[in-house]
Order: sequence, then structure tokens, then C-alpha cells
Amino acid sequence: MPDGTHPLYPRFCRPPNLGLVSLAGSLREHAQVRVADLILKRENVAAAVQEALETVRPDLVGLSCMTFQYPTAVKIARLIRGWNPELPIALGGYHATMAEEEVLRLDAGLFDFLCRGESEHTLRELVVSLENGRRGIDRIEGLTWKNGAAHVRNPDRPLCELSLLPKPDRRSRLWTGYKIHGMGFDMAETSRGCTMPCNFCSITRMYGRSFRAYPMERIIEDLEESANLGAKEIFFADDNLTLVPEHLEELCRTLSQSGLKKKLFFSTQASVAGLARDLSAVERMAQAGFNLVFLGIENVTSRNLLAYRKGDISHKTREVLGELRKNRMMIMGGFILGSPDDREEDLLEQFRFMEEHALDSYLVQILTPYPRTEMTTQLESEGLVVHRDLRRYSGHFANVRTRHLSSRQLDYLRWKHFPYYRSVRWFLKAVGPRMFPISVIKETLARSWECIVENARKLFISEEHAFMKNMEKHLSENLFFGEKPDVRWPDDEKTL
Repeated sequence: MPDGTHPLYPRFCRPPNLGLVSLAGSLREHAQVRVADLILKRENVAAAVQEALETVRPDLVGLSCMTFQYPTAVKIARLIRGWNPELPIALGGYHATMAEEEVLRLDAGLFDFLCRGESEHTLRELVVSLENGRRGIDRIEGLTWKNGAAHVRNPDRPLCELSLLPKPDRRSRLWTGYKIHGMGFDMAETSRGCTMPCNFCSITRMYGRSFRAYPMERIIEDLEESANLGAKEIFFADDNLTLVPEHLEELCRTLSQSGLKKKLFFSTQASVAGLARDLSAVERMAQAGFNLVFLGIENVTSRNLLAYRKGDISHKTREVLGELRKNRMMIMGGFILGSPDDREEDLLEQFRFMEEHALDSYLVQILTPYPRTEMTTQLESEGLVVHRDLRRYSGHFANVRTRHLSSRQLDYLRWKHFPYYRSVRWFLKAVGPRMFPISVIKETLARSWECIVENARKLFISEEHAFMKNMEKHLSENLFFGEKPDVRWPDDEKTL
């Protein structure tokens, strides 16, 4: 899907979809596969879909989406139906897995197949079945399929044995142009799954509480191929790379011995608890070529950390930040606002922490009621979920209220206090300006202009006007078919 997970990503980062090329790799021996990653074609999605269909002339189309991308997937499916009403369409990814009943209730006519959970084996078996006149389709685990006017749900599929999965087929990509900081960019994974008890996350609903690792030889071969295809930065998309210390230690040792750090930079997401367990792992990561960690800080209020089932890790967060900075690694801090008991002061506490530590960048999200998570069940039971527009379910818009703040207040406070941190102090303290000075300067100039425009709106019109224009702009970022942004909040009488 073309929808970005962050409104600013398309400007400085076009991230590839690893799942698509992993599926292509599993089909390499059974079909000709082309991957059309629409993140590269955001400027005219309809034309790109048409181009892909005309170029490939497919016998089967697969669409993959997360929850916030589902409305776009529906529109693309309709475009495909207009091009060829008989062309079978399969839908996979998190939303097809977590919200299967809703998909079938609302849009059953659009999708011939739903591939639930990990789909490398499911999709391969589906292709073989279609080649053989649908023989054995009722025995394909993880598949929901259309049988006349009804859909049949086959049993769930056990998790894949990762050592048996083929490497991703990156040469199947129809288009190129993935980048970050102006460099070639790609994704890889060394493991799947997480066993942590966080109740807001979809990962354990997708994989259960499990952890599986790829063989190191396979990981290195995959990275070598990525480098040969032009990648300079690799983001390890593991659900929790730091969960198993032995795996992380072996990975760092293998990367160091391979010499790949002469060709590639590495970045990843990590948990505070995982790094705090052994702070020396940070030094090993730096020596192996890691230059950035997206750190799941989540929150620094003890009550909220306990509510998220993270444990009171705020003191560990400070230790980990110090160790990362000591090893000259860039830090992207992940925060989640809007816990059920949040008041304005709780939100301000998070922003004070951000300003104090001058991290390289921030991902400040609002608690999002993703389908079937434990937190969503709790929020629903208390009537705290107020917005059902899935396009807002990216984490960057308030779809919930707290017991003390409306969804509109959450959006407003996030906007008002978000740290536009390009200050002299930030340049002196953060690692990013020293590692990627040109990229940082370009982004600083862009944000400075945005800040000037926003301040002018506040000064000459009103703060309310500036806020609404900001919401309108960011809501428009993932609208590709002429839709108008709906800047309203269901629990706010002023906008109804």
C-alpha cells in the first residue's frame, strides 16, 4: 500500500515492504512474480496500479495491508475489478488476519482469498492449487476462500520454520527508489516474534508469544544480496531483535566477522528492557555497524508503563539512552500517549522528557485500538474508543479518549507540544547532525519553513486555525483518490 506510517516519512524516507519480497521468494519456483510497492508511487496511485496491471498482466493479484491501509486496499481492489472483473484477488497482512470477520462482512465481494498469518506457505500452496484447477484448496491451512457466494475458513496454519523459508526475492520489484538520508535503503529480518506481555501490540496476536531466528548463514547471504543491489542502510525489521541476548550477540559477532559494515549501515528497533539487561550489547552493536536504534520508550509515567504491561522501566530508559549516546548511535524514541488515565500533565511529562534528552528523532503516537489486542478489548469495554475511521489508525491520530481528555484534546496537545527539536542545543547533543549533516540540514530547512508558516497562522489568524490546518494536512497525506480529509472528532460537540 502507498500509505505511510508517518506523515513525514515520504519526504526523507521511502521504506521498502519486506513482506512482499519474502512472499515473492517463496513463489520463485512456482510462478513469475512481480512486486508493485506503491510507497514509491504515492503521487499517482491509480496510474501506478494501472501500469502494474498492464505491465504484468497477472493471473492473480495479492494485496497486503495493515489496518490503517485497509481503506486504500479496498479502493485498489475496486480498480483491479474495473480492469478485469474475473481476476482473483488475495488479501493478506495484519488486517486480513486480525479483522477477518469485518473484511468479510463489509467487502466479501472484493476478495476471493484471505491469507491469514504468515503466508509464505499459504500463498505458495494457493498458487499450486489454482494451477491445478483448485484441487486441494480446502486443505490449505491459513486460507479463507470464496466458494460461490460464501467464504470457507480453513484451519489456521502453524508458524513457519524459518530455516526452510527461501530468501526474499528483491529482484522481483517492479520499481526501485527506496531511500533514507539520500542513500539506498532496504529491510531485512533475523528473527520473528516477541514474548513480551505488552497489551497494545498486534505482534503476539499474529505469532503468539514466540521467538524464532533465521540461520546466520542465510542472514549474511541476504544482506550481501541487498548490498549488491544498491542498499547502503539496512533496517532489521525484527519484532524484537534484543529479546534473546544470545541471538543478538551471535548476530553482532557474525556481522563484525563478515566485513559487511564496510558496505552497509544497520539500524533496528529495540526494547529498553532488552538492552538494559546487558548494556555491553550496545557496544557490540556499534562495533558491528549499527548506527541507529528505534527505542521503544513508550512512556515515562510509571502508572502508564504498568498499564501497558511494560514494567516501571523509566530508570532503565535513562541508562540505555546514555549507553547509546556514548557509543555514538542515533536514537529514535518511540512514545505512546493517551493511556486511559492520562491527564494533560501526563502528556506534558513525556514532552519534558523528550526536550531534556534531545533524542535524534521521535515517533510520538497516540494509543491506537488495533483489532483484537488486549488493550482494545479494555478500551472498548469502557467506551473509550470513539473513532472508527481506519485511515486514522496509523498511531498519529487520536481514535480514543481518556477518562479525562477527549480525542480532540489528545490530538491538540500532541500537536502543540511536539518537539520541533532543531535547536542549537539539539545540534550540539544529538548524533544525527554529525553522521548525516547534509540530510539533517535539508530536513531542518523544510521543518523551519513549516514552523514559520504555522507560527504565522497562529499570529495572524489563531492557534485553532493553525491546529486545524495541521490536522487537515496530515490527514490528507494518505488520501490518494480525491477524498477530502474529515477533520472531526466524534466525542467533540464543536466539530459535529
